Amino acid sequence: MTALSTVLAAIALFLFVMGIATFGAMLKGCLVLRRLARRTPSLDAALLLKSPLVPAVSVIAIFPDVSPESRDFVRRLLSLQFGNLEVVVALDGPSDTGLATWIEEFHLSPSARVSGVYESRDPLRFLVVDAGVDAGPAGALNAAVSAASAPIIGLVGPECEFDSTLLLNLIRPMLEDPERTIAVCGVMPPPPGSARWTEYFGAIESLRSWLARCAAFAGWDLLVPVPGASMLVRRDAIRSVGGFRGGPLELFLDLHALSRAGGNSGIAFVAESASYARVPRSWADLRRRASQDQAQIACALRRRGTAGIWAIGWGLPAIFLVRWVRPLLETAALALLAAGWVMGRIDPALAGLVLLCTVGMEISLSMAAVVLRELATFRGSDPAALAGRFVAAIPENLGYRQVRNLWLIFDFLTVPASACQRPAPRPASR
Repeated sequence: MTALSTVLAAIALFLFVMGIATFGAMLKGCLVLRRLARRTPSLDAALLLKSPLVPAVSVIAIFPDVSPESRDFVRRLLSLQFGNLEVVVALDGPSDTGLATWIEEFHLSPSARVSGVYESRDPLRFLVVDAGVDAGPAGALNAAVSAASAPIIGLVGPECEFDSTLLLNLIRPMLEDPERTIAVCGVMPPPPGSARWTEYFGAIESLRSWLARCAAFAGWDLLVPVPGASMLVRRDAIRSVGGFRGGPLELFLDLHALSRAGGNSGIAFVAESASYARVPRSWADLRRRASQDQAQIACALRRRGTAGIWAIGWGLPAIFLVRWVRPLLETAALALLAAGWVMGRIDPALAGLVLLCTVGMEISLSMAAVVLRELATFRGSDPAALAGRFVAAIPENLGYRQVRNLWLIFDFLTVPASACQRPAPRPASR
């Protein structure tokens, strides 16, 4: 056996083991989801809307621009059904023209209490915070937390799709165990859409993430946000960890460290009637979503905080293996296989083994995700969507996944160090 054959065999074996581990995580996620489905009662929206026991929530969001999409998203936040709701928008370095557009659009006036804060003149609890030019996303989030008045902070990203009852579903774990629950993370897979390949591929990615990185990690008490997730976090918990030092992913790493240090708190998971990632309509949408998620993971690994890489035990190293090491090894294996085959140095049996452990394993995992999603919930399925996603697992891994691997490798390596090292001012205490 040549050195090239030895290297390829070793990579294939490693990828096979990783594939089995990924399937085990998805199976664990399926069991967690079935348990959640059995014990979660149906939502009584009228009762929660009227109950005085439901705490107030301040939903915060940051926007770098004044695009129509940003303003439409704010209107959706304002239309959420909740008894005591406040919406706080932080503008990350707005221009004078952009700030004027926000003021005119939402009938804002300068707050008499705090400089740089604008309040709606309409009968809405709506604030806009000018975070400044050099605040950055973390600084803007901390500015929004400082301006918010509620004891619970809500985080809903602009990439999320959600129903108006979102907060009513997210708040329930905090009502069931108010002393122990310091945060709630909710996300679900997207509903069936059109028959576009991009939508099928995006749906399969969401299914695999929902089963493994969400449900399975929740079962192991390692839950962290994924694209499309919405969150509720206790304001005092955010202050206890020093506020945002990056995005929501890094906040949850700090919350896990706080939970492990205290020993009497935890993070709950909501898997139904939650938000989900916007369905990709084009290849550019798929590229953008993969890039944003990879950038957050890269920054979380570079800016690990006091708990280090073991903030959620083996969870963060596992994410690194899946999101960077596996794409790198798959790409290297296929490139070496192609080169060795052209030079006549690869045995057909070894070529079959490499293809089985790369393309074959990924097709099997995607198909398994589609099936496990049907087993995870007790609701009726859509046969057409099920068949479409199941069949789409084949072309997804015969071209798209290889391109996506290149995206993940490139995005992880090209995240600017400055983007992961900018210090953020802490939220003010109240």
